[in-house]
Amino acid sequence: MSTREKAYDIFQQLTEEQLEQFVKMFEKVQKPKKRSARGILHECANPELIPLEKTAWEQAAVEQEIKFWEEFNSENS
Repeated sequence: MSTREKAYDIFQQLTEEQLEQFVKMFEKVQKPKKRSARGILHECANPELIPLEKTAWEQAAVEQEIKFWEEFNSENS
């Protein structure tokens, strides 16, 4: 028996009142809204740190480059 047939059999056994309750419950269920990664991250962000985030990537890149050259120079000295 397919799922569709099973569901049909169940619905046939419901009273009109039970079926109305089911329909009301089903109508309340909504698909979750699709959210962007940016929106999710914005919800989690600390508003006080947002101005610092604008240059964080650039600062991290500079720090990594400095670290790289320091290690490079120490290995080749």
